[in-house]
Amino acid sequence: MIVPEKIPDNKNGVPLEIYREQFAARDPEQMSARSGVPYDGTAFTDVICSRPVSLSYPDMTAVFTDTGEPAPANINILLARFVMEGSFVQAGGSFKAYTEMPWGEVYAAQFNGRCIKRMAFSYGFDLNKFEKACLGVGGIPAGKGDKSFDIEFLKGYTLRLILWEGDDEFPPASQILFSDNFQFAFQAEDLAVVGDIVLNMMKAVK
Repeated sequence: MIVPEKIPDNKNGVPLEIYREQFAARDPEQMSARSGVPYDGTAFTDVICSRPVSLSYPDMTAVFTDTGEPAPANINILLARFVMEGSFVQAGGSFKAYTEMPWGEVYAAQFNGRCIKRMAFSYGFDLNKFEKACLGVGGIPAGKGDKSFDIEFLKGYTLRLILWEGDDEFPPASQILFSDNFQFAFQAEDLAVVGDIVLNMMKAVK
């Protein structure tokens, strides 16, 4: 059995300063061409869960441009890793479970705890709360499960969040699927951070 190379945990792993050094050493035009993220000479610009965000070059500072507030560190690092390493591929129209991603089975338990169970028990007894949270981050109804939404994480990359309501007999259940081009842009460990970010942004919806 081939053991995958350890992928740093974006939340608790490599310090932000190390990523900044790597980011500043790259050519911004080449990063933009490969990742598909526009670069205007001073910053990369994208939209995350319907909020516009910029990532400055070379200092790698992510800011939500609709309010001017700094983006959380996990968004800052994930966006930088995407710009540095990701390759944009148009989505083919299908969705994949986390375990269908390269090395996804290796990190499945982590993703299940951090994202799948968190979503199920945050919203599984209140579908209206789930709907409001999903609509608040740009979700579009997907017609699956008891309630589901497609959420564009970054331009061209869509998550499908599916929820089955719990009751007195059965606990709630959920699933998070990724558009089939995620595998070309993110490592398996990054996708756990993607789930964290989306759920955090949903939680912030008032």
